[in-house]
Amino acid sequence: MMVEKERFIKADAAQQEAIASQFFTTARTVRSALNFETNSPFAKTLRAYALNHGCKLYEVKLVDNPYDKVVTL
Repeated sequence: MMVEKERFIKADAAQQEAIASQFFTTARTVRSALNFETNSPFAKTLRAYALNHGCKLYEVKLVDNPYDKVVTL
């Protein structure tokens, strides 16, 4: 069984703008960090700040079909 994971930190536009202004960067940089598209020390700092200020981390798992061996009559 293959399991594939995707992670992201959910933050609305206002939260992203607030984080961007706090760190003197762009909302695009914040969005890239929160979507785990970048993994620099600065991106890790942005993610930690977001999680410590009300944003939520989500992990989405893609799993194989558990019913692939079930016969439908």
